[in-house]
Amino acid sequence: MNETKIRSGRRVALLARYPERDPAMPQFIPNFGLRMVEAAVRSAGFPDLSVKVWDLFEGEAEAVARDIIAFDPDILGFSAYLWSFQFFCAVAALVKADDPSRLIIFGGPSARPAMFALAPFKRYVQDIDVLVINEGEETFAEIVALRDRSAASMRGLLGVAIHEDGAWVETPSRPLADLDGLPSPYKMNLLQHGGLGVLQTYRGCPFSCSFCEWGTMESPKRVRDADALSGELRAIERHNVQAALLVDAGLNLNRNAFLNLRRSAGESGFFERRGLICEVYPAAVQQEHLDFLASVGDAYVGIGLQSFDNAVLANVERNYDEKRFDETFGKLRDVASVAVEIILGLPGDHPEAFRKNYERARGLRCALRVYHCVVLPSGLMVRSPPNHCLDYDPVTLKMNSCLGWSEAALTAECAFLDAEVRRSGGRAGQFFWTFPPVR
Repeated sequence: MNETKIRSGRRVALLARYPERDPAMPQFIPNFGLRMVEAAVRSAGFPDLSVKVWDLFEGEAEAVARDIIAFDPDILGFSAYLWSFQFFCAVAALVKADDPSRLIIFGGPSARPAMFALAPFKRYVQDIDVLVINEGEETFAEIVALRDRSAASMRGLLGVAIHEDGAWVETPSRPLADLDGLPSPYKMNLLQHGGLGVLQTYRGCPFSCSFCEWGTMESPKRVRDADALSGELRAIERHNVQAALLVDAGLNLNRNAFLNLRRSAGESGFFERRGLICEVYPAAVQQEHLDFLASVGDAYVGIGLQSFDNAVLANVERNYDEKRFDETFGKLRDVASVAVEIILGLPGDHPEAFRKNYERARGLRCALRVYHCVVLPSGLMVRSPPNHCLDYDPVTLKMNSCLGWSEAALTAECAFLDAEVRRSGGRAGQFFWTFPPVR
């Protein structure tokens, strides 16, 4: 943090930005993380609190900065994702230049020291006071509660990084929050109506796949209570959503969370009238999961295989059970719309193996989603070994080349997928391609 004395007031600006509407992902999904932080701060009971939210679809950095400066906040919280990180760095620099005593906080998946080590972002280190690592609701509320917001005071918080003496200093991590204790932005009517509702029954993941942000979080232990979930579903229902997007690591990766969801869904009847979009881990699918999906009015299930090749998956700390997949796949397709998901450009993969994966996935006669590998700041960026030889775009984080993939080969395979998606009537976006089932 810089040496300027930081303000002690509780005038708070919160900012998030939606990605450009991707043709491959047309549904509207609210900035749920930002609204969770807003709910936590508003519920904390600060008598002198003033909060303004910028939930942005577009805009120039200079115009947004002018608008923020006119509000004159003491604290700014930015929800930073790979699509908004560069934009928010520019906004933060302008606001900080206007008054260095404002506290600038970055949270979200891209709020990591590794991002500020990349060439385009090194110059912004001096403009960012605090990074909130992983969970942000309780941490942000604790920062707002402080009157002394010096670096020394911040070091007493859990789950933050502070830049001191040319390096980021991280404090001990914050344990996963008790979801039942966090205020609901749906109950507080902070979220837009329509589109997809966002539902969470637990946080964390039992796996540690190195391409994934969840791989750095602890395994989920605490889950949302069934009564709390019933109340949340009623609140989401009042927002006139067409379906709920389950943002858990997987429907079937925490049994207690699943049982509570099943009970609350049965009591509320929510999914009889709406859709459910979720991920499942095929090796852990049981009859109870199939029965639940069959009870949903419109269930859409993603199966994140990433590759059918265990030799490739071993490079990213993942595995694939072919026999179990074959047994499970048909049963899932009987009760839900299914999309298999694979990744283009994984370290250790190569064009011939990827093409076989693609052809096999298309042969399953279900929808297919192909993701362009991105080097996430809590994933491959810090967890990939040197022999993976990663070269990636420092802004979009899309892989350019790596072990098994030359830049020319990866470019050629992207062109192949572009042609295939046009031929099949699918959609191509910046980061992925979606293919309808083969008829």
